[in-house]
Amino acid sequence: MSSATEAHSDLERLRSHRRHARRERAFIARFVWAVFDELEQRNRETAAEPGWSRKDLEHWAEIAEERRAARAHDLELRRTTDATLAAALDRLASAPSSGEMSRRAPAELREACGFTRVMISSARGSRWLPDTIRPEDYADPDADEFDRFAREGNEIPLARSMLETEMVRHRKAVIVEHAETDPRTYKPLVRVTQSRSYVAAPITTNRRVIGFLHADRLRQHSHITVGDLHSIDRFAAEFSVLFESAVLRERIDGQRARVGELLGEVTAGLAALADEPLALPATAQERARGEEPGPSAAQRTADLLSRREQEVLTLLAAGATNRAIAQELVLSSETVKSHVSKILRKLRVATRSEAVAKYLQLRERETREAVS
Repeated sequence: MSSATEAHSDLERLRSHRRHARRERAFIARFVWAVFDELEQRNRETAAEPGWSRKDLEHWAEIAEERRAARAHDLELRRTTDATLAAALDRLASAPSSGEMSRRAPAELREACGFTRVMISSARGSRWLPDTIRPEDYADPDADEFDRFAREGNEIPLARSMLETEMVRHRKAVIVEHAETDPRTYKPLVRVTQSRSYVAAPITTNRRVIGFLHADRLRQHSHITVGDLHSIDRFAAEFSVLFESAVLRERIDGQRARVGELLGEVTAGLAALADEPLALPATAQERARGEEPGPSAAQRTADLLSRREQEVLTLLAAGATNRAIAQELVLSSETVKSHVSKILRKLRVATRSEAVAKYLQLRERETREAVS
């Protein structure tokens, strides 16, 4: 085969790869740049040989032009991808909750970068838990198998040699070009996902890795590249900030609600004290008989405990745990604990069982008074 024929064949392959990359919104693969380098070296070695024709020179000029076009493609794709990533992160910032933000993140990253699949997972201590994978409709006919893998609660140990462990340790994105043969990949998950190559980045809050994002180009002609690595790294870093802010807002809102509830109870208690009826001191004759004028047992119970505390005490007397009381009254466990502490203090008892006993005594007296 002549040098001109070889150059023409190489040029067609290079153009074909760029067409696929443009359609799939992928960066030019590393092996393509290696082909350009090889062709330039071949050109330098053969340029001095006799027999070169004008057609040979035209083909080499076309290859040089194709290299410039490939470089321009990568530069333009970097610009547009940065813009689509920014738009995706803006949409995530408006999510109503941290949970919804996490649920939407894989699809947003996939659409922004042209990936066919994005998986989000959580890291808990020394375990890694794949959670949700968002594929394009045509990308993964075996997505059900991954769903079964995730539903079965497969916890992957973060062994020292794993890439995910490397991300936890160094908090840096990684690229895997040969997933099946790379000794650092978790082979059961590779078999389920059928991923040949992928990029991954850690989700970090307060300098601690809480999860990962993985992305690939399954069934695309284009390959995973360093450009994809930069994209997922940027997305994961900014998503981490958004997610941490959302969680903090939710915690603040929860604390504000609990403080509001406590203030409401204090206000109600003060109002009850202000409205409590006054009584003259007992006369000497009444004291001699051991009688004290005043409200009935039912009134004393109502005045002593707030409405919510009475509800909690009633459930305590029925044998309910703090968790059961919280579910019944739609309260947090901490709020129930606070109510129980106030009940013990107001009834002047030390334990829950003593409080229940005193409650039953008061109820018995109320019943007797109602009968009489």
